[in-house]
Amino acid sequence: MKATGNLRVKRGIWQMVFEYQDAEGRRRQKSESTGLPEKGNKRRAQQMLDKRLDELSQQRTAALEAQNVLFLPFMNSWLDDVMAHKIRANTLSQYKLIFNGYIAKYEPFHGVKLQNITPALIQSFYNAELNMGLSPNTVRKHHANIHKCFDYAVRLGIIISNPSVQVELPSKQKYMGAKAFTPEQTKDLLQMFQGDPLEVPVYLTATYGLRRSEVCGLRWDAVDFEAGIIHVRHTAVADNGNIIYADHTKTATSNRLLPLTQNMRSYLLEIRKRQEADKELLGSYYTDSGYICVQKDGTPINPDFVTHHFQRKLKGSKLPVIRFHDLRHSAVYALRKGGCDAKDIQAWLGHSDITTTLNVYGHVLNGDMDKLGQVMDRMLF
Repeated sequence: MKATGNLRVKRGIWQMVFEYQDAEGRRRQKSESTGLPEKGNKRRAQQMLDKRLDELSQQRTAALEAQNVLFLPFMNSWLDDVMAHKIRANTLSQYKLIFNGYIAKYEPFHGVKLQNITPALIQSFYNAELNMGLSPNTVRKHHANIHKCFDYAVRLGIIISNPSVQVELPSKQKYMGAKAFTPEQTKDLLQMFQGDPLEVPVYLTATYGLRRSEVCGLRWDAVDFEAGIIHVRHTAVADNGNIIYADHTKTATSNRLLPLTQNMRSYLLEIRKRQEADKELLGSYYTDSGYICVQKDGTPINPDFVTHHFQRKLKGSKLPVIRFHDLRHSAVYALRKGGCDAKDIQAWLGHSDITTTLNVYGHVLNGDMDKLGQVMDRMLF
């Protein structure tokens, strides 16, 4: 039913009275004051009424269109039009992978309007994923995206409440601890990678516990030989075959200053000499990229190559096969063995708070409890 209206006078003031149907089809009536005195203002009041009726008509059209919005196209447009401007490109790729690979493939979601998505339907999707063998943590990640999308729909006024709030999520799997090399194994690793294309990223990561994006994004202008510091502030991230270079880190606390140890100073000066020799040898064929971890021709090392080549190399050795990221854990192991406490290690790794450090590396930091037990033994017994 289209909104209709008429004018009336109340206490000497023109009022607009509207009749319309609500979302449930019930006939409703409401009034609004024009603020105009009765005498000499009937024409102006009629103009105000006509304008408001036009506005109400447009609002009703928008509301009807919103009622016809399908869930899957809406979520897809949310990713393209909203999240694309809020998150990093590689993170957006992960969101789209979840949407295209799982959410959009769930048949019961097809053709369902946004307003008709129920908690039971969302719950059936999560249950189906668990039955397919997906881990509880993966299902919780998918839920996080769906939840954000519905929150956006609520803010737009398309739906009244977020249906994903009422679902039952699987319990989060407790992190059981990452693999890590002992300091002795790390020494063997450094020896093994001498002269290898990954020598420099392995050396830097084993020493500083850098993330893959941080070591691949490390530039020479971030190394201050006079001040004796390395500034972790650039990143290089692989995204669908492309490499995204950025002047920012994963979090604000990941942007950090690390000490340039005497050993690392000598090593990096040697690496710089090697690169200068390569530049002189190759001439115009050399790419002076400014990055520390480069190939023989000066082009930056691809982060995906780091991941794959590292494991291929380990498979042909006597060392356990771990991920490149586990060198970060190996650095923590060495720091802990050297007597560093959790707070120091948090700063070294660039974690935003101590909870993250303890959750991820609690199995390595358990030595702190041994120390406390020894103190109690000495004090009491």
